[in-house]
Amino acid sequence: MESQTTTLQQKYRTPQKGWRLVSIACTLSVLILALLYVFHWRPFGFMLVDVTYLYVLIAAFLPQCFIYKPFSNQSSREKIPWYDILLIGLSVAAPFYFITKEWELLTLGWETGAPTIPWIFCLILWGLILEAGRRAAGLPFAIIISFFSVYPLFSGHMPSSIWAPSTSLHQLASYHALSEESILGIPLHVFGRLFFGFMVFAIVLQRLAAGKFFNDLALALVGKTRAGNAKVAIVASGLFGSISGAPIANVMTTGAFTIPAMKKEGLPAFFAGAVEATASSGGALMPPVMGAVAFIMADFLAVPYAEVCIAAAVPSILYYLCLFAQIDSYAGRIALKPGPITAEVPSILRTLFQNLHIIISFLFLIGVLFFLRIDAQVAWMATAVAIGLAMFRKETRLDFHGLIGMLEDIGKVLGELMGIMGPVGMIIGSFIITGIAFSLPHEIVGMAGGSIAFMLILGAIASFILGMGVTISACYIFLAIVLAPGLVASGLDIMAVHLFILYCGMMSYITPPVALAAFAAASISGADPMRTGFQAMKLGIAKYILPFIFVVSPGLILRAPAERILLVIPSCAIGLIIISGALEGYFWGMGRLKMLTRFLFFFSGVLLAVPDLKTDLLGIGVFGLLFSFAFILRGRKNFLVASAG
Repeated sequence: MESQTTTLQQKYRTPQKGWRLVSIACTLSVLILALLYVFHWRPFGFMLVDVTYLYVLIAAFLPQCFIYKPFSNQSSREKIPWYDILLIGLSVAAPFYFITKEWELLTLGWETGAPTIPWIFCLILWGLILEAGRRAAGLPFAIIISFFSVYPLFSGHMPSSIWAPSTSLHQLASYHALSEESILGIPLHVFGRLFFGFMVFAIVLQRLAAGKFFNDLALALVGKTRAGNAKVAIVASGLFGSISGAPIANVMTTGAFTIPAMKKEGLPAFFAGAVEATASSGGALMPPVMGAVAFIMADFLAVPYAEVCIAAAVPSILYYLCLFAQIDSYAGRIALKPGPITAEVPSILRTLFQNLHIIISFLFLIGVLFFLRIDAQVAWMATAVAIGLAMFRKETRLDFHGLIGMLEDIGKVLGELMGIMGPVGMIIGSFIITGIAFSLPHEIVGMAGGSIAFMLILGAIASFILGMGVTISACYIFLAIVLAPGLVASGLDIMAVHLFILYCGMMSYITPPVALAAFAAASISGADPMRTGFQAMKLGIAKYILPFIFVVSPGLILRAPAERILLVIPSCAIGLIIISGALEGYFWGMGRLKMLTRFLFFFSGVLLAVPDLKTDLLGIGVFGLLFSFAFILRGRKNFLVASAG
């Protein structure tokens, strides 16, 4: 618990009251303007055009990155130093200057080469965005983004496969800051049009005690089973992660309660940390929010966001099903009995009744998103529903201090996200200005010799490596530009390809040597980080299997004929459950498995998971034969099981 407090203190600064008022004023102002923009309201004939709105977002949230994110872990957590005050001022001045030059930006083509004074502001904004990225996502992220942002300056000196005519500093700075394909590109556009509203919805629900609701609901559903606290962690972290979309934040928020509870129940510290890390990292794959990358994906594919959610739904459920089965198998193998739960188990009906404001707002969001296909406005409407319903009960009502705290949270979280979305956009900008975005996919297809298997393996490795150094959004955008077109041209489903990239990028959160989510959980559990990471890999096995299944069999993401969907989903689910038992060495009705049985179980589970009727029949045949022998030989020494269960 102490380590969690330290981590959160290092993450955000707690500024003096005056700076907090600045943050609240900026957030409140941009919330009003966002509503005008998203709902196309035009009071007194006023209309906010796209470019102006994006600069308003920068002017409101980029300064808050410098308010709340200190220069380093050694910097003051209260006093804002002079250099940060200078950066805050420049973060307002640069975008505000461009707002005042709206007509010139739209008509004079400054993005190809701005006059001297605007160009100086372009350089300033470029530098501010890179520094904000360093503070928000770390030094490796800043180094990689900096390389991509200056790449057009020396692209003429690169090997032929990534060669492009070099660009001058004057043209490049103008392009990064003023064109709608770099800093103002897809990530920031998606941030302003879609993700902003969904993050406000998520923050409001957290303020309305959604975290406690998810935890209470999980306790009511699975709290009294064996390894109950671990299963509570899965349900609570999965639900919480589905609205936050941030694995590390999820670990640090829910893990502070779930990890000590799992340890108290008798689970080893490394295992408790691994459970939380695996459950939290899966939240970014679970609709309805999923994190910024899902919204960027929808924009890339030019489809409604609901379509991405529908495609992601079944794999995310199977991911948690596999994790749930594995934990139950582990508890069976170590003979862990249902023990005392560390918190009072509430009744389901009382839990649901006390949180109707959250349930109704969630149902409203899902209903409008999936049935009416309204994505830009739905999160704002669902937020209004949640706040309005919460006001009817004293226990859930937001008072003045609660509203102020909510505005601070919005500024704090979205200020940090601005430090990620802006830099990520420069990857796209550099690729477009050099033309690499159009030539590199063909080069990669040529290197792979047309082999889909080789390209998938290459994509998985590239996603994993990039995921270690940059945010999942940056990783996805890079590979969506250079790899996805080649895979799609090979005949694979476009949605499956883009989800494949997302899943592979998320592997790095639980895979050593980086395993950020596992290391964050280890800081709470007190376990060895590497051991926690390797255990998280084992628990998250579905994350390594599922993308290779749905990319070749899109029935798993509901993009196939009904008969194909009805075959693929059950066989994959059964296969993952069998794999879970094999990995943990325990299966229901059989007990502890011997090594030969574990190997054969794993083999049969993989055959079932592979989307083919012949392999399914072979897999279920092998499993059925083993299970039947174990049942016949139960109670006697045999070569299949070590002990009855």
